[in-house]
Amino acid sequence: MESIPDINTRVLRYFVTLAQAGTYTRAAEVLHVATPSLSQQISKLEHDLGVRLIERDHRGARLTEAGAEFLPLALDLLSVHDQAVGVVRRHRRAAQQRIRIGFFATVAGPRTHEILDKLRKTLPGINIELVQVGWGEQITAVLDGRVDVVFARPPLDTQHVRVFPVFTEKRVLVMSANHRLAAKPELTTSDLADVVQVDTDNVPEDWRRWWSVDPRPDGSPVTYGPLVHGVEEMLEVVATSDTVAITAESLITAFPRQDIVYRPIIDIDPTQIVLVTPTEERLTIRALIHATR
Repeated sequence: MESIPDINTRVLRYFVTLAQAGTYTRAAEVLHVATPSLSQQISKLEHDLGVRLIERDHRGARLTEAGAEFLPLALDLLSVHDQAVGVVRRHRRAAQQRIRIGFFATVAGPRTHEILDKLRKTLPGINIELVQVGWGEQITAVLDGRVDVVFARPPLDTQHVRVFPVFTEKRVLVMSANHRLAAKPELTTSDLADVVQVDTDNVPEDWRRWWSVDPRPDGSPVTYGPLVHGVEEMLEVVATSDTVAITAESLITAFPRQDIVYRPIIDIDPTQIVLVTPTEERLTIRALIHATR
């Protein structure tokens, strides 16, 4: 009887990243490994499974029929693995009266101090750790236990988590103080017809499009410019060029600068800050949820 091979989760991540990146070079950059090493690991995976998963040609790396069938199952395996690790990480921190709170820009906006003070009052002696996560890590950081919870900004895939609203605010256009639109006190999407906006490649596509208002209400596409991967990088780009970005109003007080201005966009939906938590119950997490109310 043929034995079932043991597959290392690291190699599974290599395969998934390669499938998503489309080329060995791009996947190796994402994984921070050498391209020959990645190729060797994929070949070993194929040898262990006894089937070719990837075809390599002049267009890059594409999935074979077997690879296309294997990919969604590999994603499921990694998801379950990460969630299992996340559960025990959160258990350990809760037992130590610690809570690790993820955020990527302004935590809970103007409600941050209020919420954290309530949490400390409810659980005296609790150790609160604030950890910055990337735009595209708002859900995965909770699921794999890097953080216990995260203050995040929708749209989000909430299939395996719980979400609690915290704060609603306007979306604004941030730009250089010398930009032609800086003279206007408020903007509409029609004002954005000819602007170039920052782009990013490390977030879900629906999140990227919602924050970019792409397409515009009239159906027109957005013109994208430089890639950015975080708030500070975004602000540096808009401060030193004609490129603009759509962001949240609370950045005005969190990142005040003389060389940039923020203007409200009055004909688009506002944004929310939400608290994302795992599905299991923890005393520390329950106390934080209560503090947001």
